[in-house]
Amino acid sequence: MNIDKNSLIPFYLQIEQQLTEKISSNEIKPGDAIPTEAALCEIYGVSRMTARKAVDYLVRQGRVARFRGRGTFVIDNSNEHKTVLPLDRHFTSTEIAHELNQTIENRVLEFRKVKAEPDIAELLNLQADAQVYFMVRLRFLDNKPFVFEKSWMLYEPFPDLSREALTDSKYAYLREKGFTPAGSNKHISAELPSNKIRQSLDLSRDEPILHARSVAYFTDMMPFEVADIYYNQRYFSFSLKAQCEKE
Repeated sequence: MNIDKNSLIPFYLQIEQQLTEKISSNEIKPGDAIPTEAALCEIYGVSRMTARKAVDYLVRQGRVARFRGRGTFVIDNSNEHKTVLPLDRHFTSTEIAHELNQTIENRVLEFRKVKAEPDIAELLNLQADAQVYFMVRLRFLDNKPFVFEKSWMLYEPFPDLSREALTDSKYAYLREKGFTPAGSNKHISAELPSNKIRQSLDLSRDEPILHARSVAYFTDMMPFEVADIYYNQRYFSFSLKAQCEKE
């Protein structure tokens, strides 16, 4: 085992990745001890601090556990299943919670009126510098964070939108106002999250996560919201249904 000392990837991440591969391939099995920090220092030619940081990352991911006086051992996660969420259906959080029979919680981290940036104004068919709502929400399913969302929503039709409505159900509020959300268009990519997003979603290291730029629209095809949605891949996996075109 060795690390690339000319790589831009930090040494501790290279060590963590190699140990993760050995755990995933069952070369190091559940119940087995991983090399001690002293052994990792000798194997890779790194400092004790670097070796400890690599092991810390494995502990935070739930792959290994430390036992005082005994060592660090691989955890058996074979019975841990991720909840599968569909990306090709426009679910509200409430609908997801109902379908999965789980509790939902919306935490509003930011909520204010701002002037729309040019790209947001264009997507919402607004004039430059028009007023929009800006909001940041963190959503939980059964107390596990599953979505970090930043969004920009039309202001003029909804001057009384409140933090309370966002905490309860934004779409229920829209329907009460006589508007019916019909769906959304999403552009999906894999990105490295900011520290704020990573910490909010309880992710243990800098790794790509699923990001969707979504434009939601009403039944008359009027766009009403642009959202940047970051999905937690620690507890959840995501599916897309593809159909063959008819010849």
